[in-house]
Amino acid sequence: MTNKVLDGIRVTDMTLGVAGASATKLLAELGAEVIKIESPAGEFTRNLIPFVFQTFNRGKRSVAVDIKSLEGVALLKRIAASSDVFIQSQKPGLVAGTGLGQEELTSLNPRLIYATFSGYGPTGPASRRRAVDALVQAESGMAMAQGAVLGNLSFIDTASGISLVAGILASLFRRATTGEIEHVDACLLNTAVYLQAAPFAEFSVNGTMINQVSYARRYPLVGTFQASDGPVFFAAYWERDWHEICTLLEFPELEHDARFATPADRSDHAVELRPILQAAFALRPRRYWIDGLEGRGIMAGEMRDYGEVIADEQVVLNEALVEGLMDDGATALFAQAPYRMTSDVSTPSPPAPKLGADTVSVLESIGVERDEWERLAKAGVIGG
Repeated sequence: MTNKVLDGIRVTDMTLGVAGASATKLLAELGAEVIKIESPAGEFTRNLIPFVFQTFNRGKRSVAVDIKSLEGVALLKRIAASSDVFIQSQKPGLVAGTGLGQEELTSLNPRLIYATFSGYGPTGPASRRRAVDALVQAESGMAMAQGAVLGNLSFIDTASGISLVAGILASLFRRATTGEIEHVDACLLNTAVYLQAAPFAEFSVNGTMINQVSYARRYPLVGTFQASDGPVFFAAYWERDWHEICTLLEFPELEHDARFATPADRSDHAVELRPILQAAFALRPRRYWIDGLEGRGIMAGEMRDYGEVIADEQVVLNEALVEGLMDDGATALFAQAPYRMTSDVSTPSPPAPKLGADTVSVLESIGVERDEWERLAKAGVIGG
């Protein structure tokens, strides 16, 4: 899906990895011109994790410039001065040491919205530490609640990108309506805490930290059970659901078992109850159970692998995934933005740019003449 609500907005994207790139990809899908700044060697995910790069840099323009050189920094300042938003997620302290900090760039362009993304926040004892999604899972309490560090989804990264976009859009709105400039900070740690908002509130009151074992005990009728042909998940939170489950299982005596008479009883005896449920669910296929549970007003569904998700009728209808090309010509499926707007056009976003593909055109847009950019190219200051 593409939408031109941000048409005319230029974003200088000096981010690395997933979180910042996720934010700028969404801005590009909203119609902003996103200029991705890369070193002449390319952003590290371009070659190291190509599916990450191709997923989160679609629809952007690439400018290859060496910011370790004074001339490269000068060029980047000129690009930033022509932009509405500057976003950076470099190593803590790096941009301030190169003259690309908030104070320097906003002095060149007072209307510039300066957005910073980091692991732990812009100030404080952890502000200069490097971080990745998995590390913040561990340090935010999330891994303890989950029972493990989940190293293959980067969900804090992508959620952080969405939160950064929210801040940037709010700042653009403030600028458009009042002329005031609000700069934006976002970080992995704050996102991870927000994703656990209700559990933190509970812990602050009674000291109870939920984890997978205690959650299963608290809600013994919520979880995954193995049917005869695969796993099925259902969520029976309400007291009326207990009667419906016992009826569906054709197990009326279970409903009147003193061990399971009340929600508190079922919680106390969850270790006994769940194996009984598992033995019953194993007797029939998951479609039988899902139809039966949903017919009784209980939420239920299959536990699916990616192949099943891709083929799902609702996923296809929602156009949640669209085909696009990788650098090597392979066809891949890319996730679209999770929201829809009435003026969305159902076309896939352009692919991620080749390294430095837009260097010359962007430099010419800020007044760099041919002889100058040719000299810079020969000197290795720019690439592409």
